[in-house]
Amino acid sequence: MRWLVYIVLMCLIAAVLPAILVRGYEPPGRDQIQVRLFREDVSRLVELDLEEYVAGVVAAEMPAVFHLEALKAQAVAARTYALRAVRTGGGGYHLTSSFQRDQAWVSLEGLREKWGAAFPIYWSRIRMAVRATRGEVLTYRGELIFPAYHSTSGGQTEDSENYWSALHPYLRSTPSPYEEHSPHYRTEQEVPWEEIARSLGLEGEGPAIEILQRYPSGRVQAVAVGGKVFTGRQVREALGLRSNWFDVAVLEGRVRFSIRGNGHGVGMSQYGADGMARQGYNYREILAHYYRGTKLMRIY
Repeated sequence: MRWLVYIVLMCLIAAVLPAILVRGYEPPGRDQIQVRLFREDVSRLVELDLEEYVAGVVAAEMPAVFHLEALKAQAVAARTYALRAVRTGGGGYHLTSSFQRDQAWVSLEGLREKWGAAFPIYWSRIRMAVRATRGEVLTYRGELIFPAYHSTSGGQTEDSENYWSALHPYLRSTPSPYEEHSPHYRTEQEVPWEEIARSLGLEGEGPAIEILQRYPSGRVQAVAVGGKVFTGRQVREALGLRSNWFDVAVLEGRVRFSIRGNGHGVGMSQYGADGMARQGYNYREILAHYYRGTKLMRIY
């Protein structure tokens, strides 16, 4: 009889364990917050548990091979961003799956296609990071923060008001010394002058470009192009540069941009978080470094 019970138990474990590893099964409970997500890949509104949504964001926003502590930090940032959107409400949905509008998000079917045979391994790492931080969000003076993050800062993050108009006291320029392994730490991009003139709406001006002013972080604050003055952000976005931290060199018929970092540079550097984790920092220390004066709070 004992052997029969043992065999039944083993069969049950064999049936359930793959689902736990691959799908990250969590029994439903009253603590589950629902996220209304507009999936732009299929043009359809879906409703997900908050933790399920967070897993899809971490998988989309950060390489699954990153250190587990970096993945945990990303999970907390993604959960905080989502909960802010849920509490704000409005419209027919809380968030979209587009990184240009909100946070990137990817479905399980998308991940299976992206990762192929590595799917079970990568997905189990993502779910491990999400479970380890379950219910944790970042707050500042009792309020949920705006947890800005980006790929690579280039060695120094930026004050929020130097890229956007809003000043957030927890989004301060901060050294980010462990991200040299990023492929976007230093890059170059050459842009034909005709494309620059067209993108910036210049007419008749000669091929001249000069950086006029920088922020303390090193990013370009003001730049003169063809006789007109633009912000570094305007030039970055018009020309598709990786960041607004750049130097320029005028060549024959084109301009070479020597660029540091990838993204707006505000908040947590994802490659910086991975670098810190590999230096022995845990996710709480990583979050405290990039989001100054914030506190972790568990909502359930």
